[in-house]
Amino acid sequence: MRTGKGAGAHLKHHARRLKSHGVKAARHVHVHALSTPKKIIITSAVVLVVGVVVAQFLYPANKVAWFAELDSVAVGGLEKDQAVKQMNEAYDKAVVPVFYKDQSTEPKASPALPDIGTKVDNTQRVEQLLYPWYWRLVPSSALWYHAVANPGEPQATYEEKALDAYMAKKFGADCVIAPVDASIALKEAALEVVPSSDGGTCDYDELHGKLAAVQPSLQPAKVVVDGTTIEPEVTDETAKQVIDQITSTVGEGVRVAVAGKEEVIPKAELLSWLAFAPEGTTLAYSFNEKASTWLNDTYAKKVAIAPGVSRVTTVDFVETSRANGPSGQAMNTAATAETISKVIRGEAATAEVKTQTVAPTVVYTRSYSPTDTGITALLKHFAESHPGTYGISFVELTGARRHANYNGGTQFTTASTYKLFVAYSALLRVERGEWSWVDRIAGGRDLTRCFDDMIVKSDNACAEAMLRKIGFSNITNEAKAVGATGTSFLGSGGIKSTAQDQAVFLSALQSGQLLSQQSSRDTFLNALRRNIFRQGIPAGASGAVANKVGFMDGLLHDSGIVYSPSGTYVLVVLSDGSSWANIAELTRQLEALRAG
Repeated sequence: MRTGKGAGAHLKHHARRLKSHGVKAARHVHVHALSTPKKIIITSAVVLVVGVVVAQFLYPANKVAWFAELDSVAVGGLEKDQAVKQMNEAYDKAVVPVFYKDQSTEPKASPALPDIGTKVDNTQRVEQLLYPWYWRLVPSSALWYHAVANPGEPQATYEEKALDAYMAKKFGADCVIAPVDASIALKEAALEVVPSSDGGTCDYDELHGKLAAVQPSLQPAKVVVDGTTIEPEVTDETAKQVIDQITSTVGEGVRVAVAGKEEVIPKAELLSWLAFAPEGTTLAYSFNEKASTWLNDTYAKKVAIAPGVSRVTTVDFVETSRANGPSGQAMNTAATAETISKVIRGEAATAEVKTQTVAPTVVYTRSYSPTDTGITALLKHFAESHPGTYGISFVELTGARRHANYNGGTQFTTASTYKLFVAYSALLRVERGEWSWVDRIAGGRDLTRCFDDMIVKSDNACAEAMLRKIGFSNITNEAKAVGATGTSFLGSGGIKSTAQDQAVFLSALQSGQLLSQQSSRDTFLNALRRNIFRQGIPAGASGAVANKVGFMDGLLHDSGIVYSPSGTYVLVVLSDGSSWANIAELTRQLEALRAG
């Protein structure tokens, strides 16, 4: 064994050998291996914290914090306006169940909060759930801020008028809800019960007060008031019994006898025709319009027989010959439907297409004698065979002096033909010296201009101004004084006249019996000859025409003096729903008969 300096030198030498072989002291190696992971962990933690904070700061300021809820409704991550809208709509849909104390299964009414005047705004609550900047400094607060935020209660406003309106509509002034009878509806080719519901009566003030006190909630507490339940007359069970009966008798369809054969109306088609309505304590059914359409489309042609033609010859009002054509046949839709109803009711096994007789078409060959009777027949047959309602009067002023009327005494609203009577009353006042032709009447126009415009152009402003100046009673009395006894300007339904009145009036004007001065008569007739509306009597006449027309809505009137080569006559046609072409055609037929 070495001792002393020798031993120390030996140890130093051994250490140098270890160092030369790359071996370090164990203590040095241990310290270096533990320090690096700690640095990594610390650095990572710092980066993570900074990253989370940065991410929290980048979260949009107008969005609700993550995982936030309002009244159990998830609103986290929604933009503010979207969240407010979602919550407000949810409150608008929240209903308040109303019960009577004697009934506890189904509510008598279920008004939404706005129905009873309660309007909820969640804006402030949503704002409380927005992610504030100072919380963003707290790492991980984005995950749990919603749990510490306090959104508070919703803001609510109350409008009593809305509640009053709901109460009036639902319960009425007496707080009565009518019961709803059970009914039946078709769904997917099968009949189903539409459930009934009870009605009832209650105390209006009690219910009004309790609805007004309802606290806003997504699930409002039920309101219970004293009340009496009124049960429906038609119950669900009754409706089900009706369905069972119909289903049993209809089966897969109803057999129908048609034209010697048997066909089947399919069940689905038949059920689609049924309409149900309460009848006492049960439900009665009827067929809707679809039934008639289907029956006509399916069976009408199979049983139809076209009618023949009956040819009838008449002279004036007398039938002189007739050749009757054969009758036809058509389906009687109502009677056919009744046979189907009997099958459904279980009263018959088979339905039947019923028919009815169709009379032959009548074709007339008419001729008329050139007499009062013949002309009267022409007017009647023309009016009956053309569209519209007519009042017609005809008077010959020369020659045979024939006359005829069809509804001549029937009153019509005059339209502008009333201006004939206004013109006459104005001329009377000129003749008496009460008016002058230079008097101002309307729009700066004097009487000369206004009179002409009223008759020639049918100007309304001038006519109305003269009418007001003369007076409604005065014109009515002056018209009656010349024989127009069915004419009045005083009725609440407007100015009325008849075809016969206007024919009498124009006949008197033409013959010189209406006005005392020739100049007045000439002024009137010259204006009538220059009337600009010539589509009616003038279009069908063979000579010059002095006329006045009236048209308003469906009314078409033409009152004229015709200076025909075969003699002067007056024709007045008052009509509703006719046409100028028809009035012209009647004039042509009259002229042809007169000439014959």
